[in-house]
Amino acid sequence: MYLTDDAAKQKVLQEKYGGIENEAYRADCARIDAHEPWEYILGYADFLGCKIDLSSKPMVPRDETAHWVARVIEEWRDKGSVTALDLYAGSGNIGIALLKHLPEMSVTFNELDANLLPQIAKSLEINDIDPLRATLIAGDSLEKVREKFDVICANPPYVDPRGEADMDPEMRYEPHIAFFGSSDGYGHHKELIARGREFLTPHGVLYGEFDMTQADEIKRLLAASDWDYEIRNDPYGHPGLMVLRA
Repeated sequence: MYLTDDAAKQKVLQEKYGGIENEAYRADCARIDAHEPWEYILGYADFLGCKIDLSSKPMVPRDETAHWVARVIEEWRDKGSVTALDLYAGSGNIGIALLKHLPEMSVTFNELDANLLPQIAKSLEINDIDPLRATLIAGDSLEKVREKFDVICANPPYVDPRGEADMDPEMRYEPHIAFFGSSDGYGHHKELIARGREFLTPHGVLYGEFDMTQADEIKRLLAASDWDYEIRNDPYGHPGLMVLRA
C-alpha cells in the first residue's frame, strides 16, 4: 500500500483502530511525523500482488524493482520447471513474487543478514507458497552459492557512499548495508559481470538492478566483457537494469 499523503495514511490508521484515537494510534501517527517508512508502520508491503512481511525492517521494496520483476515473470511464464536465485534477497520480495506467479519455479534466497531469513519464511506462509519450493541461505553475495540457475535476480547495494547525505529521511530507517555495499557503488556489479556466468545454466539470464546515474559506467564494464547484454529502463524511462545472457 503505497501512500505519500500523511492525511491518507492517518485515515488508514483510523480504520485500523476502528476510529478510536488510542495510544497505539497516536504512536503510529508520531511515526508518520518522524518520517518512518509507511510500510514499516503497516508491517508489510505489497509487491506485485504479494504481501511481503517487513517485521524485521529490511529495505522496503521499490516500484522500480517491481517494474522489472514483472517483466521477468512474463518472460519465464510457461517455461516449465526452472530454478531462480534471489541474490541480496533482503525482504525476499523478488523471490516471493517469482514463486507466487510462476508455480513451477523453485527459488533460492541468498541474504547476508541471517536474521531476515525467518521473515522470508513468514512471507512464504502468508502468500500460501509451498516452503519446499524455497531454499534460504545466509551468505555474503556469491560466497555460499553452489548451484547453477536459469534465472538470477540481483538487487545489490549500489548507492555511492558519498551520496548518503542526500538520502530521503525515510531511507535513514532502512538498513545501511542494503544501500551501501562497496566504496563506489559498483562493487557487486563488477562481481556479477566477472563471475555471474559461473552460476547460470547454458540458457540462463542474470538481471541486475542499478541506479540511473551509474548507466555509463555499467555500459563501459559490459562492453569490456564477453556477455550478450541489454540495458532496460525503469518505469520512469531511465536506465536501471542490466540483463546478461550466458
